[in-house]
Amino acid sequence: MSELEELQKDLAEIQSVISTLKRKSNIDYLNNRIKYLENSIKILTPQKVEQPQQQQQQQQQKDQDTLIYQGITKYAWDQEGNKVKVFLNMEGIGQLPKENISSEFTSTSVDVKVKGFKGLNHRFSIKKTFDELKEKECSIKTTNNSIVINLIKKDQKNWDQLNFKEKLIDTDPSKLDKQDPQASLMNMMKEMYQNGDDDMKRTIAQAWSKSQAEKGLQ
Repeated sequence: MSELEELQKDLAEIQSVISTLKRKSNIDYLNNRIKYLENSIKILTPQKVEQPQQQQQQQQQKDQDTLIYQGITKYAWDQEGNKVKVFLNMEGIGQLPKENISSEFTSTSVDVKVKGFKGLNHRFSIKKTFDELKEKECSIKTTNNSIVINLIKKDQKNWDQLNFKEKLIDTDPSKLDKQDPQASLMNMMKEMYQNGDDDMKRTIAQAWSKSQAEKGLQ
């Protein structure tokens, strides 16, 4: 018999007789003995590495992170007050198991993943929303043929679009009037070049080169 089994038998025997004792000193002694045995048994008992459910959840998350998703680019949206609704038209989505549809919200982002719909994995993602959200109040709802994403704005501000809109140049007339027109144009071009994408930078660079070449001919 192993040491663990011996301790378990000792504990069971003491627990069976302690209720028959009357003298406090004997009861206190056995209670201390019970605590010692329980601690010893706890130390010798093999620890469970992980619950099967936890392992399954972790594996599912790992699998989901490595999946290839097809981006959802066709959608409709509407807003009223502090609420924004995004409609993803996906015929037959209601038949997909609920665990295949997941969503994640932050104060400035939206991420909805659909796994195994008509043989493909789909994803609707907004990396930076037009304005801040109350992420804990955001949710999704699945109908027979669509997914409805319910976003709750942090305030009542009207959104021009779903994605954050970068302000590329300062168009305040009061500032432009006080500057030399040529200098203002140069500043605007500089800001557009610094904040623009590769195509924008290429276009501005070409325009600048052409302008300098024409000046050289004059």
